[in-house]
Formats: sequence, C-alpha cells, structure tokens
Amino acid sequence: MKKMRTIIAAVLACATALSFTGCSNAKKLQDEDFFYEALDKGAKIDEDDCYHEKNTYANGDKVEYMIVARDGDNYYSYLRFKDAEDAMDYFEDSFYDSFSEAIEDDEFEGYHKNAVTKHSATVVFNGDLEDSTPLYFYYTSFYSYSDTEFYGGVFVVDNVYIEVFSVDGSKRDKEKIDNVLKSLGFPKPQ
Repeated sequence: MKKMRTIIAAVLACATALSFTGCSNAKKLQDEDFFYEALDKGAKIDEDDCYHEKNTYANGDKVEYMIVARDGDNYYSYLRFKDAEDAMDYFEDSFYDSFSEAIEDDEFEGYHKNAVTKHSATVVFNGDLEDSTPLYFYYTSFYSYSDTEFYGGVFVVDNVYIEVFSVDGSKRDKEKIDNVLKSLGFPKPQ
C-alpha cells in the first residue's frame, strides 16, 4: 500500500510539473508562428512590428530562429536554439543566475515562483528590484538607479527560450502580458 501511494504521488508531481512548465505546448512552441499568434492575439503586436532573424547566435550557441518585440514598457523574446541543452544553458547563464542572486541578496521584493528541471524552466515574477541590482534578459539588461517593478515570466521548453515581461508597466501593460502568457499556455504572475 505504501508503494502504491509513492507511485501515485510521483505521477501527480510529474503531471503538475509538466502542466506548470507548459510542456503541453512544446510542439506548438517549435513553430515561431505560434509565438507571433500569441503576440497578435494577446498584445495586438503584428509580425511586421517584430524584429526576427534566422540562424543567429546567442552566447556562442546556434539559434535557429529569434524574435524580439517591444511595446512601450513590455518586452517579448523568442529564441529557438538548435539544442535543448543550449536553451537551458542560456537561461541559467543570462537570466536565472542574476535573478537568483537578487533573491538571495533580498534585492527582489514581491511574488516569484520557479520550476526548473533538466530541459524546462518556468519563472514568474511580480515585484520590485532594488536600485543598482543587475537583471539580465535577452532583449535588454537592467541596472536601474531607482527601484524598478518587473512583471511577467521567463520560460524554457525543450530548445525554446521565451521572455514576456513588463518594466514599470501600467495596469494595461500587465493585462497584455497576461494575455500573451495565456495564449502561450504559461502561468501568469500573482
């Protein structure tokens, strides 16, 4: 009986982790059109308003397709790496290390939730970063001289790395972030 409970608990934990990280959309995310549709549906950003590039590099690793867009205080990035390991390495080396350090040093105050596995990651946040604290994203890095509010998330599913976030955004900016996250199948911050 004890063994059965352990198996059931493990299955439920795996199912929760998979749904939280958006793995159900893994195949959809492989197609950049899915990201374009989410931007159009959630934030009214047309494909023509995005910068995109094929066969480029990020941190020396091959990126098959890259999309970046900015709408006022909102930032959107999509990088489809050649290999899943490269996507996770990029996530850890760029965003996650700086974000984790800010949390450990009590320089980020507010809501944040992380779920990181070998080939997927979900980090959602809604809070303030203290002044003079660096935070690195693909689209742009931040080192502000005043407290700065961040709202959104960073995600990795297999070989795809995605950023959807707002910096000192209005209520309407945050609604757009929520709409894009919903369209992509990712959780929104609380």
